[in-house]
Amino acid sequence: MTHKPMEESLFQIVHCYHQYAAQEGDVETLSLEELKALLMDNVPCFMESLVCGVWGQGRKEPYYISELFWAADKNKDNQICFDEFLFILGRLLKDYHLLYHRQLCACYCARHSLH
Repeated sequence: MTHKPMEESLFQIVHCYHQYAAQEGDVETLSLEELKALLMDNVPCFMESLVCGVWGQGRKEPYYISELFWAADKNKDNQICFDEFLFILGRLLKDYHLLYHRQLCACYCARHSLH
């Protein structure tokens, strides 16, 4: 039986987390630097949209990742365990979804001369 796209995505998220967590220190947690590398390497278009100001809320990439990290680090140990990483994924998906809708709206407005 072949995996459905969402199943494959879930596997890839778990695999990616462990791949980056194993780079330094505790192999079961992410440091801020590991999280930055994970996001910059794996969601580069979204991160680039933050740097280029497409986002529109004044939050730029370095602050965005740091804000995610500190909000997720519930036990304040300067590391992100997998449960805390799930919080980051939730925020990331929410923000990505918002960007998706902004891009759809911009495309619709451009097509219909609504600017």
